[in-house]
Amino acid sequence: MKTRMLALLLCLVLAICPVLAACGDDTPEESSTATTSKNENNNGETSEGNELYQDDKGQYTAEKLLPEFNFSEKEFRVCVYNNNVQDTYFSEEVEPDMYDTTDSVLNDAVRTRNDLIEENYGVKIVACAVDNVYEAVNQDVTTGTQLYDAAMPFMSACTTLAQNGSLYDLTEFDEYIHLDAPWWDQNANESLSIAGKIYFTTGDISIMQKIVSTAILFNKTMYNEYCADKYGSMYNLVRDYKWTIDAMYEMGKSVTIEKDGVDGMTYADQWGMAGTNSILSMYMGAGYALISKNNDDIPELAFGSEASLVYAEKVLGIFQDTSWFINTQKVEAPGKNVWEAAMGIFGEQRALFYPAAFSAVKKLRNFDVSDVMGIIPQPLAQEGQDSYHTPNAAKYAYGICIPSGVPNPEFSAYMIELMAAGGKNTITPAYYEITLKSRDAKDPESEEMLDKYIFANLSYDLGQLYDFGTVSSMFDALMSSGDTNVASKLDSIRDSINASIDDYVEAYQMND
Repeated sequence: MKTRMLALLLCLVLAICPVLAACGDDTPEESSTATTSKNENNNGETSEGNELYQDDKGQYTAEKLLPEFNFSEKEFRVCVYNNNVQDTYFSEEVEPDMYDTTDSVLNDAVRTRNDLIEENYGVKIVACAVDNVYEAVNQDVTTGTQLYDAAMPFMSACTTLAQNGSLYDLTEFDEYIHLDAPWWDQNANESLSIAGKIYFTTGDISIMQKIVSTAILFNKTMYNEYCADKYGSMYNLVRDYKWTIDAMYEMGKSVTIEKDGVDGMTYADQWGMAGTNSILSMYMGAGYALISKNNDDIPELAFGSEASLVYAEKVLGIFQDTSWFINTQKVEAPGKNVWEAAMGIFGEQRALFYPAAFSAVKKLRNFDVSDVMGIIPQPLAQEGQDSYHTPNAAKYAYGICIPSGVPNPEFSAYMIELMAAGGKNTITPAYYEITLKSRDAKDPESEEMLDKYIFANLSYDLGQLYDFGTVSSMFDALMSSGDTNVASKLDSIRDSINASIDDYVEAYQMND
């Protein structure tokens, strides 16, 4: 493993560019986002035509696309989250050496990207770290203090800033920001645009969209003991597109047993799955959408077909079944919050499955489970579907944006492009290839799952991001109340969903 790590580190160093510059009645309808095909990589780009974005050494560069640099600014100030309030989702990819907990390989990658930009363009990248990026940007725009040149709020905050007219439409800067370039996430661009406007997006400028994406962690020792005789290799189930919610449910029930000597199932027993109310990813992971968009790029309600309602009710029923699933929002775990409790059960090897964002994978280093942990995608609704889907909890991803009060928006756009292009050579491989795949995902099969089935099919749903009329949060509400009547719940909020969509669209269209 040490030899392999050194090899990957060498690859990262060599990759640094010296000049910067993602139906029938019984199957899901297509998600509102593009699904990456088998000949595409984990950012949704094809392998052909990259010579337009690479130098003669094959490294990604924005230099070919950008006009001559002609700005006098010596600093580029990006407003980001610190770790005072955000103990998990704070920024580590804009400026190096801000936190002791940041992996050294990521620090080195950020430093390399920033140093190259400063060397070639004379601009120092500065992270202006604050407790609340939304509040800081909103105040900066309102007062005209011009403290920042760009910002990376959570996407949920970006939606409010955009609705309020506080952000520039990034498509206005097509001379500088080339949104079709491979350092921008094409699934994000397609999904996040409304009425042809893109006020925020993501790509290799950030790692947070990967960190907040969701997958299923499983205990390989428990699987081999309880499930392998019937199902064979878990990874082959995924490869054969037989990894379904029914298989997961059956496996989970087979491993759930009383272990602590106390009557009744408790936190200390062995479970099929440990988690919380947050089961929306199970619904979307099967390819169902909450919100889609019409031919005019206008959001519209997709949820509500007979198939989607039947599947949503099925998911709610499965996860309200306490014979296999421990919902840590409803079970006492002394001294732990709901997230720590769910992670603790898996970390203590008392759960077969743990649905988690990749932020949890790093935190699981605190438990001795790396050698027994496998990573697989969200389950299919049924066998025979041709693609897995990886829901992105986009409201916690960062959206790069240009606030309307910045001193020089053209300079901001130019620097954003440089940072994103540089990030593709340094920051993305540091996190994805070295940290996630080589340090946290120990087996080659999990690496295959990450490449072919998880990050190759990353999706963004405007329903989860904007939560129009509580279309997204209704799943948590139903879980909390123990209700599975999703059709009735949807009927009760349908008008507010459509009204909320109309409000956002009107605001976006007025921001001209």
